[in-house]
Amino acid sequence: MSHPPPGGPPYPPQQPPWPPQQQWAPGPPPKKRGNGWKWALGAVALLAVIGVTVAVTISVTKDDGSDDSNSSANTFSLASADDKGPANVITEDPTCAAWTPINSTLAQAQHNGWDSIDRSISAEQWTTEQRTQYDAVGRAMIAAADQSTRLVEITPHRVIRKLYEQFIAYARAYGNAIPTYEPVDNYLAIVAADTSSALANLCAAITYGTAQAWAPLLPAPDPPSRIAAIQNPNNPEQFLTAPDPTCGEWEGLLRRFQADTTAWGTIDASKPFAEWNPEQRSVADSLKTVISTFADDVEDLGRRSESATLEDFAVLAAQYRRAFVEALPTYTSADSYLSGVAVDLTNAIFDACKAAGA
Repeated sequence: MSHPPPGGPPYPPQQPPWPPQQQWAPGPPPKKRGNGWKWALGAVALLAVIGVTVAVTISVTKDDGSDDSNSSANTFSLASADDKGPANVITEDPTCAAWTPINSTLAQAQHNGWDSIDRSISAEQWTTEQRTQYDAVGRAMIAAADQSTRLVEITPHRVIRKLYEQFIAYARAYGNAIPTYEPVDNYLAIVAADTSSALANLCAAITYGTAQAWAPLLPAPDPPSRIAAIQNPNNPEQFLTAPDPTCGEWEGLLRRFQADTTAWGTIDASKPFAEWNPEQRSVADSLKTVISTFADDVEDLGRRSESATLEDFAVLAAQYRRAFVEALPTYTSADSYLSGVAVDLTNAIFDACKAAGA
């Protein structure tokens, strides 16, 4: 299973439950209420290749029921039903506190030995112990998905609702796939992890004030070209069940960005800008244009998608990249959460593409 290379600076501090990866930005102090979010589900083989800290990978989608209007009869009492504006940096959301214990409970369930199993082994090859471990994690994922349906209704933001919906859809799909698990099903778990981590980093950016600090400085993006039809929060569908026409273009874009941002490795991103030496400050300054151009390319490619959800994720990722550029001249480790959101969103797109067979 291939995976695009790292996507550039920097990534938040959370470690998945497998061997440590390169960390560029250790990030802020311990978060409140067990906010150690990153349970990058099932990605052991792939994350070992890309380095979890900087993977800016991205994926693809198909037409996900896009529709330009939603009647009052099919809004399911969603607080975000009327949110049809552009995807942008989120500065507050009432669901963040509730999501933390749901995600933490799921993370704990994965520490039963499942987190170290070789994902390339099919179900028919599992030992009795491995099957027990998979079954337990599958039940935990479905339980977390079921608990998250209420959050879909509560959030006032369309893009956060979509992240919850996709976590629910892919977590359930993975849990249901376990009896006949094949290695490709691992991508279902990874997309669930990507969307979970995006929510975690988005909420952390709010908690530590970096989202509120830089969002006002960003130009508003264009409105979405289409709005996905409202889904039943109790039964959301995967946003990609067949490859999107843009699928083949993402890996090249990401590899170019990796090549263009190798200089970031000379910077200790755990330290604030004030402690960087002149050479490091020069590197950061030179990367602003590179990251801004990459953000534009991500948005442009997303807007060429046939999927409203992919477009929203791409535009949101681009905005968080732009916010990180604004933060660079006064960088602190908390600003790594901005980049982390972008990483997770593009990961979700790329991995959903792989799950769909692209």
